[in-house]
Amino acid sequence: MIELSIDNSPHGFPVTQNMIQQAWTRLKPVIKADLAWWFLIVVGIILRLRQYLTNRSFWADEASLAFNLVTRTFSGLTQPLDYHQGAPIGFLFIEKLSILALGNNEYTMRLFPLLSGIFAIYLLYILAKTHIGLSGLFALIAFSVGSNLIYYSSELKQYSSDVMIALLLVYLASRCIQEQVHAKDFLLLGIVGAVAIWVSHPSVFVLAGIGLVLVFEKLTRKDYVPFFWIFVMGIVWIGLFAVDYYVLLRPLAADEYLKNYWGKAFMPLPPWSDPGWFEKTFYSMLLMSLHTHISAVVIVPILLLIGSVSLFVRNRRIGLLFILPALLVLIASSFETYPLKDRFMLFLIPSFLLIISEGLRGIYLFAAKWSRPLGFVLAGLPVILLIWPPGTTLDQFAITTRGSDVRPVIEYVGENRTSDEIVYVFHAGESAFQYYAPLYGLDTGKVILGFSSPRKKLALEGFFNDVEVLRGKGKVWFIFSNIYDCGDCEGDMQEFYVEYLNEFGVMLDQFNAPRANAYLYDLSP
Repeated sequence: MIELSIDNSPHGFPVTQNMIQQAWTRLKPVIKADLAWWFLIVVGIILRLRQYLTNRSFWADEASLAFNLVTRTFSGLTQPLDYHQGAPIGFLFIEKLSILALGNNEYTMRLFPLLSGIFAIYLLYILAKTHIGLSGLFALIAFSVGSNLIYYSSELKQYSSDVMIALLLVYLASRCIQEQVHAKDFLLLGIVGAVAIWVSHPSVFVLAGIGLVLVFEKLTRKDYVPFFWIFVMGIVWIGLFAVDYYVLLRPLAADEYLKNYWGKAFMPLPPWSDPGWFEKTFYSMLLMSLHTHISAVVIVPILLLIGSVSLFVRNRRIGLLFILPALLVLIASSFETYPLKDRFMLFLIPSFLLIISEGLRGIYLFAAKWSRPLGFVLAGLPVILLIWPPGTTLDQFAITTRGSDVRPVIEYVGENRTSDEIVYVFHAGESAFQYYAPLYGLDTGKVILGFSSPRKKLALEGFFNDVEVLRGKGKVWFIFSNIYDCGDCEGDMQEFYVEYLNEFGVMLDQFNAPRANAYLYDLSP
């Protein structure tokens, strides 16, 4: 057998074909794993860009925040916002700067959430690969294709940046609890943490968890960093949060409308007074984080328990960084300071998925002692059930969320309305109309904003009264969006409103879009 020898080493030693083959054999699994990681990152980015590029209309909450952003100065944004909106002042300032630099449109105002969503994928990749290993691919899969994470990465709200900032803080903190830690690591964590307080409300729970971990490590490791660094950083964070709370957060926390709206999202005290709350909250977390079904209610708690124990045994510091923010936000919720429901839990999803991944790792390692194929099966089956539950098709991963597409409706009315025609806006679409009206010339002439009430029956009665007032007034454009059931009414609500208006007038024109409609009626006697 002839052996190829290549004398290209710096010391003149021959590099043989056999040596190259051995090196490739060792590198091949690593290269394949890296390709899997980066494939999932690319998929996540594509799905987020696709959702962003649909350029859907602002829905009610987005439009409410957009209205505040375009009508207020920087100083005005420090005051309580209209429409019971609440967002971190840093987030508002970033959005205001974006509008001034790039213009007033949906693409501009959703750019920061998009960039946050994309950067969050990369941060999760680093944490999963570094601290969990190959089973961390589960966390990256779920994170990349998660419908809620994709959706909020193109919504004018702070929830996508909450996720990114939580991941960034955990990543920087993980560098500060390594065996070899440098002053620059603490300096970077301190600066980013100080900024995060103003940009993300739930960042305070992540920072509090980080602070507890650093103090615990200082007390248990004699060779750890000087206590002075930890003390200074903690004092700065606490001081900045105190200013943020007393100047900006206190009025928001005192908003009775928001407290009533989110009343059921606060943890009950004592906890045993309402065990069902914990079941509902856990199920809400499942729906936010996974394409899942009923089997997840059994599978996920087991994986979380195994993952938590495994992390504490294998890497206690990382385990605490993942778990403590969730415990702290639970305590805050019991004092009615932070609701635990839906989008407010989005920042907890990365840790949730990483702990599940650690649970899968633990199952595989335990079963692989007897049989590696058995380990693959026992760890792989939960992945299939959680990522690809029965009834899920590829089409469901490709669907983009459009919501109530009111912009083309308002644009159509603006183009076809005459000066003598009245515009009536059904109350559920009031904030969207307020934002879009000046863009399409509907901020002039006779405009009536419908009777508003959070109670469905009262809102319906208000609509009846409004129509009674409009009878005999000539031509009226009725704009509807976000129509909900009226309680006692049966059937399609859109059809219900049209049939009701048909009793008092003649429909002359209409324009329909997803969950948004406009009708021109002649209500003359």
